[in-house]
Amino acid sequence: MEDSPTRILIIDTAWLGDVVFTTSLISSARALWPRAEIHMVVAPRGEPILRGHPHLQRLWVLDKRGKHRNVIALAAFARQLRMLDFDLILNAHPSFRSRLLTKWIAAPIRVGFDGFGSRWCHTIHVPNDLAIEPDHVERRLNLLRRLGHSVKAAPLQVAVSPEELHEARQFLEQHGITSLPLLGLVPGSAWPTKRWSVSRYGELASRWISERHGAVLTFGASAETEILDQLHGIHPERILSMLNVPIPGVAAFLSVCSAVVGNDTGVSFLAMAAGCPRVVVLYGCTQVDYHFPPPHLAITAGVPCCLPRTGHGAHRCRWGEEPWCMEQITVERVWRELEPPAHNRQSS
Repeated sequence: MEDSPTRILIIDTAWLGDVVFTTSLISSARALWPRAEIHMVVAPRGEPILRGHPHLQRLWVLDKRGKHRNVIALAAFARQLRMLDFDLILNAHPSFRSRLLTKWIAAPIRVGFDGFGSRWCHTIHVPNDLAIEPDHVERRLNLLRRLGHSVKAAPLQVAVSPEELHEARQFLEQHGITSLPLLGLVPGSAWPTKRWSVSRYGELASRWISERHGAVLTFGASAETEILDQLHGIHPERILSMLNVPIPGVAAFLSVCSAVVGNDTGVSFLAMAAGCPRVVVLYGCTQVDYHFPPPHLAITAGVPCCLPRTGHGAHRCRWGEEPWCMEQITVERVWRELEPPAHNRQSS
């Protein structure tokens, strides 16, 4: 791209984890065009983590399951954005709805992933083959590379507001754990086969409390109520449930944790972007789709029954009630990765 754009729009209306990955694209675009005005379109679930992002001038919320659900509403939303005369659109979400939105906004340069309608909606097309580029961050950066720019992955980044951080610290003080090393646990997932067992999370939490003399924060939404209640019951004074905490508050709590262990789900990646110094993500039936920068780490089950891997896995494990692949990840293996850095051993 020869001329520097003055106004850029990035689109990603996908899941929380996807939007976290896109923060690297935001930072890379800002590094390339420091004077440009950068806007972003997100779904309601993505808006809280980008609120106050230092590289964004404005967030636009596309409520695709609510008021923008039908084509007429989507067209009206596009007309509103078209009036801003964007020079460049980077469509990071490979869905037809996002492609249609990109087309209707009518920026002169529209970069997006191949797929249904892409040739009509985008002016520049980028392959979206997981077999060629499985890394979610690198695949997004290919939108910039297709324009002829050489870019390296910027760290994942979300803004943690001082107010949310103050409230988090007040909460910890009220429970007498301010000075203790904190372990964050993300035991849930929308996909049951992605979940490490509650008993193993409980064993890990107990070990952190007894050997590190620390405390544990568990994170989850309403669907994880039973899981979080079980973990809280193991040690009510040292295992605290962060049930249904709004995402900005979750980011603040994650930022003060010494380490976080979680399943392949958005909050685990949010921990990295919020600044937690050590994040360990557990993979069973899904592939590791992100090159974890040190000191963060992915632990995989590495069992053949999970192949071919998919983006989400399955709702039920074909080998039993519990996800068999996740049960191949032992507590001892995870614990080793939570030891002080001098004793850590990398595992794949």
